[in-house]
Amino acid sequence: MRKVSTDVKAGIWYTVGNFVNRGIAFVSTPIFTRLLSIEEYGGFSNFTAWAEMLVVITSLDLYASINRAYQEYEEDFDAYMSTISWTGITFTSLCYLIVWIFRDWAAALFGMEFTYINMLFLYLLFSPATQLFLTWQRIKGRYQSAIFVSVGNALFSLALSVTMVLMCQNRVWGRIMGYVLPVVMINAVLYGFFLAKGRVFVKEKARYALMIAIPLIPHTLSGTILAKSDQFMIKHYCGDADLAVYSFAYQCSLVVSILSTSINQAYVPWLYRKMKEGRLEGIKRQGRQLFVLFLVLILGVMLMAPEMVYILGGKKYREAVYIIPIVMSGYCFRFLYTYYVNIELYCMKSFTVSMATVAAALINVALNFWWVPHYGYEAAAVTTSIGFAVLYGLHYGAVRRTQYCGIYDHKRLFLYMCFFLLVVLGAEYLYLVPVVRYFVVTIYMAVVCWMIWNFFLKNK
Repeated sequence: MRKVSTDVKAGIWYTVGNFVNRGIAFVSTPIFTRLLSIEEYGGFSNFTAWAEMLVVITSLDLYASINRAYQEYEEDFDAYMSTISWTGITFTSLCYLIVWIFRDWAAALFGMEFTYINMLFLYLLFSPATQLFLTWQRIKGRYQSAIFVSVGNALFSLALSVTMVLMCQNRVWGRIMGYVLPVVMINAVLYGFFLAKGRVFVKEKARYALMIAIPLIPHTLSGTILAKSDQFMIKHYCGDADLAVYSFAYQCSLVVSILSTSINQAYVPWLYRKMKEGRLEGIKRQGRQLFVLFLVLILGVMLMAPEMVYILGGKKYREAVYIIPIVMSGYCFRFLYTYYVNIELYCMKSFTVSMATVAAALINVALNFWWVPHYGYEAAAVTTSIGFAVLYGLHYGAVRRTQYCGIYDHKRLFLYMCFFLLVVLGAEYLYLVPVVRYFVVTIYMAVVCWMIWNFFLKNK
């Protein structure tokens, strides 16, 4: 019982830390849209887009192996961390060597000067250390250090970025320098820590990590396609104005993504520990409780969507309100399918995970080609939600074929999801009738207060 309390406490702190970290990035957006011209902001966006895409490949997604590897190498885990650190550094360096040899072709492909590509690979070389460190700290339950590193990195990056943009004549270069240098400085220390603590490279551990991580690369890349392809098509078929509204809706929903990631990061170490010990009886209850908690939290975000849109974007973005509920349904399916992905990864079924994501991405792209030209940007939110629903179905089916087929209360989870979809259908009516919505918000707040009192205070 004491251990569960620690996991809950860690989960709360991870969520707070992620909110602060992402909140810093979110608040900085209007700062840089004013400091940079549209062209300059677009140039930096191109840089970060390539960074987000390439880091999956150059890092080999090795951090994804840590949770599972801890169950195998707990007694010699420092050696495992140093091994995967050396593996990632070596592969990224080889990738840079190839790009340097074909630098003219690379500059044309990336759409940036090779000076910027050098900075890009500095980012790709050092940035994985943060993810390695945070995942390692979560396993150990050391949430204070994880939060300190992630939030400190965000604050340092913001301060240096603003300073460099104001000081540099080439403001794109200043923005990139402010983005990359904090990553290099902080992660050099983290890499040094891992390498000094482990001091070895073990081929067996490297093979183990690659066996788990490499099959997940198509999964991660396809997940990016699933999340981004609709934006490309909206720009092509509908124009920049509709793309701005659509993107803003997802920006408003960022809080839900943070919740989903934070809860799962705290949940996975607890889940794997229970599975390793063979004590599966509490997982059903814990799974139900976490999903209900997630639904309650995002229901609050959805109810307050009009106020959120008005505060963050103003009247010109008011149309974004009406697609936020659809976006929320997609995040619910995504949260639910991660339950099953966690089991697949524990069972070393990385290839199955990747193939499911590739299939969902292909379905999403096909639906976007079909619907967006005819129904506009609203259809893209629906197709993305359908893609996540397909992932839920595929991963559920995969887990049903394992020895852990009864680990979750599948029927209740599905019924909870269906109930939330009905709420989504009624949300647009609430947005049109503010008095009714405020009445529902009052009831919601009363229920949440009762839940907080019952969970934290009554059982104290």
